[in-house]
Formats: sequence, structure tokens, C-alpha cells
Amino acid sequence: MKDGQIAVSIIVPVYNVEAYLKQCLDSVVNQTLKNVEIILVNDGSTDKSEEICKQYLSDERVILLNQSNSGLAAARQAGMNIAKGEYIGFVDSDDWLELTMYEELYAAAKQNDADIVFCNVYRNEDKKEQIYFPPGFYDRTGIEKTIFPQLLAAFNADQDECTIRWCNWLRIYRRTLIEENQICFDPRFRRCQDLPFTFECTIHAEKYYYLGDRYLYHNRMNFESLSKGYTKNMWELLKPLVAHLQRVVTNYTRYDFTAQMHLRAMLTAFECADNESKPNNTRRLRERISTIRTIMKEANAFGYLPSTQPSGMRRIYKLNYFCFRHRLPLLYYLLSRKRYASRQKEYNVSFKRK
Repeated sequence: MKDGQIAVSIIVPVYNVEAYLKQCLDSVVNQTLKNVEIILVNDGSTDKSEEICKQYLSDERVILLNQSNSGLAAARQAGMNIAKGEYIGFVDSDDWLELTMYEELYAAAKQNDADIVFCNVYRNEDKKEQIYFPPGFYDRTGIEKTIFPQLLAAFNADQDECTIRWCNWLRIYRRTLIEENQICFDPRFRRCQDLPFTFECTIHAEKYYYLGDRYLYHNRMNFESLSKGYTKNMWELLKPLVAHLQRVVTNYTRYDFTAQMHLRAMLTAFECADNESKPNNTRRLRERISTIRTIMKEANAFGYLPSTQPSGMRRIYKLNYFCFRHRLPLLYYLLSRKRYASRQKEYNVSFKRK
């Protein structure tokens, strides 16, 4: 294809997902929007994922890149480096799409000259994600008034977190927006790579369209990945990401994200402490408590916590804040373990009903 004919470059990082990959790729190659390029980035898979990818190379729109295992951020960046589409989209290789997804996103982008188009998602088969703000078009003033207040961290009137979901795979981004602002994926970020990318794209966008009532993406989720997926050295992995966001916020002069940045840093510290309580963490209790103590100490030292307890949050966040401020790692651990046990019970009841 000539560059001008490519509407969307669809980037699919692939790593050891042979059980789900065919369903994913079938939903991509059969999109009703035909003038796309599909960039598969095999990130050093050791199962049959590469073999499955090769089965799709008979479609001239499909490109396969192979690289040694470098992580999701590096795989997405490798795809972006060769992308030629007017817009860029991402798909996780264990998910799948409605066949009209990219046609609808691209139509909204063209009709509104949008820099970003954002749709909604089913979690697994039929659980709908919330609608974060009224669907429709937003100019720069609307972006700052409606989207920015929820962009990094926010809580609604019911004390629930209402931060806009930052997943790359729910959006298409104008390629020139990315290139002109030199936005990229940092390979150091092995978790939450979507957050800084979507945040930076959004703060530079002038026109934005939200298809919040269109559920076009299926995200495969389960209790195992949500609750039992212990991440080794999670705190060390996420500190560089928070530091990067803090630099972006400090240098950005068109809007003040300082308060949200404090909340985001605090919630990140809580997430890392919760990680030590996950059921499949095989470390000794003493080691878990020691890690939580370190997180608390550094979170206070790095200014991750607001100087006063934020209002409008659920009781559990207030308890977390109390534990961090007074450095009570054992109490934090016990509270976190109790929450995971409750979630396991809820999951088991839900599973039996199906």
C-alpha cells in the first residue's frame, strides 16, 4: 500500500498467547475497515505464537516483526517505528474486537478531525465498562473542562475512583500528534506503559471524540490475572514511571495537574504495597512486611502522599493513607489480605452462578 492509503496502523504485540491469538487476529484481519496495516510484533515468544502469526502473512496488509523478549513497551514502540497509517491503534493479543471497531473509530476521527478517538470496552463477554463523561466531540476548551479533571486520578461523588481508563487499545491516535510531540514508549516501563503514553497524547490533543456508548473492544480478564498476579519488584518497576509523569506535569504549563499527580503517585504506592499481599506471593511474611515498610518510607520521602488526607475517597483509601503516614506496614498488610480474601469469595460465588 502507499502511505496515503493507510487509514490506521494496528499494532499487536505478541508474547506467548497461543491459546487466544487466533481469535484476536481473526477479529483484526476481518475488520470492516480494509485500508489498514497490521503490524504483529512477536516479542520473543517461546510457544507457538510466532507460527500462528505466520499463518496471516498471506494477507498483504500484515507485517511480522520478530524481536528478543524486551517487554510490551518496546514491542509497541517497534511497531510505531514503522507505522505508516494516518492513525495508530493497539490491540493486546489475548483480546478481541468487534468487527466494526476501526471503521467506527476512523469515521469519527475523519468527521471531527480528531486527534484521539476513544471507545468503550466489554470486560470478557458482556460486562460493560463505565462511561466516563458524555460521549461526543470535545474541542480544546472541552478537553480541559471535562477530560483533564479525570485524566490522572479522580474520585466521583460516590467516592469511587473515576480516573479515565488509559488503555492504549481503546483509542486511535493521530500519528502526527505522536511524532510532533515526540511521544514514545519507554522500555524501562514494564507495567502501566499505557498511562504515560495516553496522558501525553491527551494533553497535546486539540480535538477529541469519545464513543463512550460504543462497546467495540473485548478485554479478556479473570480473577487469576487481577488478584493473584504477583509482580516481582513492582515498586522498583513503577518508580521510574511515576518520576516520568512528575517531570511531564512539572514542565506542562497549559494546565495544573499537580493535585492529580499527588493522587496518582499515592495510588501507585498503594498498589505496590497491595502487591505484597497477593495470594500467589511466595515470599516470607517478614520479607513482604519489609517491602511494604520500604515503600512507605520512600513514598513519604519522595512526596508521593499529599500533605493532608485527600477528601472524597472511600474508607479503605483513608485507612491506607493512615497506615502510610504512620508507617504501619503490618496493619496495611492485614487489611490488604482481608480485601483479597473477600474478592476471592465474591469471585467464587460469581463463578458458581454462571
